Amino acid sequence: MKSFTVTALLAMATSAFAGTISATPAAPAKWLSIETGVTKAGNTTTLAKRNGAEVVTCYNTGTKADRAPIVSVIDDWCNNHAIGTFVSNGETIWARYNYGTFTVLVSGEAINGCTFTVDGNCNRLLREPVDQCNTGGVNGKQGGFETDLCGQWRTDPGSNGSDF
Repeated sequence: MKSFTVTALLAMATSAFAGTISATPAAPAKWLSIETGVTKAGNTTTLAKRNGAEVVTCYNTGTKADRAPIVSVIDDWCNNHAIGTFVSNGETIWARYNYGTFTVLVSGEAINGCTFTVDGNCNRLLREPVDQCNTGGVNGKQGGFETDLCGQWRTDPGSNGSDF
């Protein structure tokens, strides 16, 4: 009798839950906090068009992070904070996103006497060191920076509030 009761209860529980259990992929990790800032410098000049080669420098050392959370940071910062911001020569705009176990610093700096307003290239330029460095897969990204005639765009995973 005991065997029958347990089997019957198990069968009823199984049929009651049938179709209601599903496996869904885990949502991507979300950052815990964001620090942002602008480091200003004097001497403003204007430049109508940004031209020249884009050079990517890879860190190849330091904290490793997966591509997905780094791209999430880039997209959030560019699309919700940086695009439309005017950057003067020597000025750096930046943000550090804290995931708890690691951080991601993103920044854009006007160099070589240039000034510009951040546009949709923000996402692309910050992805350059992510996609052109540590190319063995989507994990283990250590970041770097992209430099052109007028700007330097940095993507840098770090740990414990450090950029390394």
